[in-house]
Amino acid sequence: MELINWAAAKLLFDVLQALFMGVMAAYVYWLNKHRASQTAIKETHTRIDGVEKKVVNLEHKVERLPDHEDIEKLQEQMARTNVLLAEISANQKSTSVQVNRINDYLLNQGGRS
Repeated sequence: MELINWAAAKLLFDVLQALFMGVMAAYVYWLNKHRASQTAIKETHTRIDGVEKKVVNLEHKVERLPDHEDIEKLQEQMARTNVLLAEISANQKSTSVQVNRINDYLLNQGGRS
């Protein structure tokens, strides 16, 4: 009489081994399903690099834009320029009047002494 039933032990071992392998297969499937592939990671890095380049370009453009101080300086310079142009216009008008008077005098007098 045998103390251990080897057929039943083998059957129990086979069932436990099948269950263990099933659990391992499910675990590996779950890991692979949720793990990012190398190509997906590379694509993500490529997209991030592209976005980073665009952000850097925008930062450089924004840095070169005029701020409020620059606009105020331009407004002050334009106001000064307008004042100078008004003075030049007034001087030109007075010079034009004087030239017209001299021209009339010379035309009317005819260069007579």
